[in-house]
Amino acid sequence: MPDYNPIDTTIAIVGNQPEALLLSVLFAEANTPTFLTGLFEPTAQKPTGRSGREEAAWLLGIHAKAQRIKLLSDPSDLPLYDVRRLIITDHSTLLGETTELERIVRSLAKNIAKGTDIILTGLCRPGSTRKIGAMIQQFSGLEAGRDFSLSYLPLLWNGEPLLAFREKPRILATLGGRARNIQQTFLNVFPSISCSGHLSSAEAAGLFAPLYHDVVRALELELASICEQEHVDYNDALELSRGAGLQFLGTPRTIPSRYSIASTIATSTAPRPKGTRLIRTARRVNEDANQRVLSLIKNALSQCGRRLRRSRVAIVGLDGLRGRLEARPETPQLLQMLRRRGAILSLYPGDGRDWSNALPRDYFRIETSVSKTVERTHCAVIAIDRLENNELSPQRLASEMSKPAAVCDLTGVMEASNVERAGLIYTSIGRGSPEA
Repeated sequence: MPDYNPIDTTIAIVGNQPEALLLSVLFAEANTPTFLTGLFEPTAQKPTGRSGREEAAWLLGIHAKAQRIKLLSDPSDLPLYDVRRLIITDHSTLLGETTELERIVRSLAKNIAKGTDIILTGLCRPGSTRKIGAMIQQFSGLEAGRDFSLSYLPLLWNGEPLLAFREKPRILATLGGRARNIQQTFLNVFPSISCSGHLSSAEAAGLFAPLYHDVVRALELELASICEQEHVDYNDALELSRGAGLQFLGTPRTIPSRYSIASTIATSTAPRPKGTRLIRTARRVNEDANQRVLSLIKNALSQCGRRLRRSRVAIVGLDGLRGRLEARPETPQLLQMLRRRGAILSLYPGDGRDWSNALPRDYFRIETSVSKTVERTHCAVIAIDRLENNELSPQRLASEMSKPAAVCDLTGVMEASNVERAGLIYTSIGRGSPEA
């Protein structure tokens, strides 16, 4: 391997995935400057909630102004002769989706300097990193492991706050003799890193955690369905099971998750019916979550003697309805389903206020307070991650809503007994019958 100047540590991060933004901000927070290419917009507004993406966009604006992050619109603008760490972020899901990644790699490979450390991040099928390495060899004339090092760092950001994501242990696999130097670079942003010389093992390991979370999420929804059918409160059963030592289950959530990226990759590796049957089933269960919530709302309204059509439904918050890393404002699927079935919607966006401003106004009216949102409504869908002031008190809701009225608690922030004492009908995933 050639000698490296330890002072020359210029880092470039390429890709449109949220992980590219995340890494650039984390390096900047560690006072390490980077180039960042991709479609990322900084914001000057300090985040008011716990959205990791909003936090990252705000920090991007700060560090870009301080020139710790140099934003470039196209990878071809990178000064590759100065770059010694080239980080490429991508999630290679289906085979047909690798075209853009391959195009970028071909373009960059022609100008990669000898001695560059190339690190691929994201999720991918085992063998993908070596495939990219072979492509770089072909178009650069350099040899992997000798003229440039090739590494893989599994990363999947599901929108957690930056500090919480940073503290998680990481895996780094490297082909060539540069493992210790590359590990030292990433220790600036991730305090705990395990090193390996096996790229394929690291690629497979990167899929394990998100696949586990995807399967557990489906299991929680299925157990909640059993409780609904047997008229058992899921949360009561959950507390008893935890007392008996079962710790990995939680409250069923309907929030879209990026863990499904791993299930897409996993199911593309094995033809049916061999393998991945559990993963395929879990994916179907998770994709049906919105239909389950729709049934929950219809059931709640039926207990009030109403049908969904022409009923007034308040949506309180967006945390339980949209993915935390959705960059483009799109109407959550549940809201589309309710609107198509004739419900009259009002929305209090909570932390998603800026995000909601770009949504079509013909779907719902947007209010600035919970009280105004639930006024004269027949059902309040609670999709906010935390209570705000005293506006979500059951007594306050009961005084503003029609009578009778129901509360559908998607995020588990309300106490069922308090809601029922206020004269409201309480429903949540895993409580009551889903049949409308």
